[in-house]
Amino acid sequence: MKIALIHYRLILRGGLERRLFNYTNYLLEQGHEVEVIVAKRSHDAQLPEAVKVHVLSPGLMPKVFRQRYFDHLLGKFMQQQNYDLSLSLMRTSHQDLVLCPGNHLGFLKAMHKKGNRLTDKEQIRCDKAAFRQSRKIIAASEMMAKELRELYHIPQDKIHVLRPPVNLAHFKPGNKVHRDAYRKKYNLPLDKRIFLFISSSHFRKGLPLLLDCFRQLQDTDAVLVIAGLPPVQSELPNVIDLQYNTQMEELYAAADFTIHPARYEPFGQIVPESLSSGTPVIISDTCGAAEVVGPDEGRILPATATADWLHTIRNIQTSDFNIPENYAELHSLSVAEHVEAILAIGKTTY
Repeated sequence: MKIALIHYRLILRGGLERRLFNYTNYLLEQGHEVEVIVAKRSHDAQLPEAVKVHVLSPGLMPKVFRQRYFDHLLGKFMQQQNYDLSLSLMRTSHQDLVLCPGNHLGFLKAMHKKGNRLTDKEQIRCDKAAFRQSRKIIAASEMMAKELRELYHIPQDKIHVLRPPVNLAHFKPGNKVHRDAYRKKYNLPLDKRIFLFISSSHFRKGLPLLLDCFRQLQDTDAVLVIAGLPPVQSELPNVIDLQYNTQMEELYAAADFTIHPARYEPFGQIVPESLSSGTPVIISDTCGAAEVVGPDEGRILPATATADWLHTIRNIQTSDFNIPENYAELHSLSVAEHVEAILAIGKTTY
């Protein structure tokens, strides 16, 4: 099959960007012809030579309108192409299938925002066009499927729930044998409980709550390690900021827990990545990935209940958990199963 994958940017960071690379590599391995269509790309983000990349740049268009203009350029481009299947990982409206890794109305509702800004209106407009024009929508969680039905009035038969996959070549329990070596590599203490926080949207993902908690935990062996952007300036001795890191499998292996008190998280790919690496999680009940976390794998807490998070961080131990080594397979989270399910959904659109 000749398959088009559409995304706004081709870069090396971010959950959706990892999925773009995972999808591309798997489809190539299965003998498909893959073309990638983006608005911009980073020169250090290299796809296999067999992949043709089309860059449809919005140029000097004001930022608030760039996604809309990219969608316009995409529409003109797609009229000249003949793909067997097209999948968009973003808010576009000229493809067969579209991912719903999140939506703006759900975000506004969860964050108690009115959405009166121009940027809010544009994102909602793009969401509605993408969900209306695509033949099928692939929701990242049951939480997203519910929001599609209730906030966007999408019929159930148009929605399929496929949780984001995990690259099991990178994220695996065997990495834990290198725990001490990775801690030394990143100058992390060997004798402390490490709580790993991964984020590129610190407020939404709960960093203020964590800093409040760790301010009160300086008398314990708990250390917060932050991986992501933007950089975090903290004077707390039990907070370490590693900033962005491309070797996330090493950080999961070095950590005792992955912690994610998100106020709104449509899925949270770091959750299955962490669990596939043998590292238990502490996450909020407003995280879509809570659907695949049981008592052997982690703890689920109210998103803004600081006292609950403080108590849990103070007392939790790795011995409280027993994560199955085949966690990803038990929840159908391998890249192979995920992409084959997408192809099966695509066949229903012919």
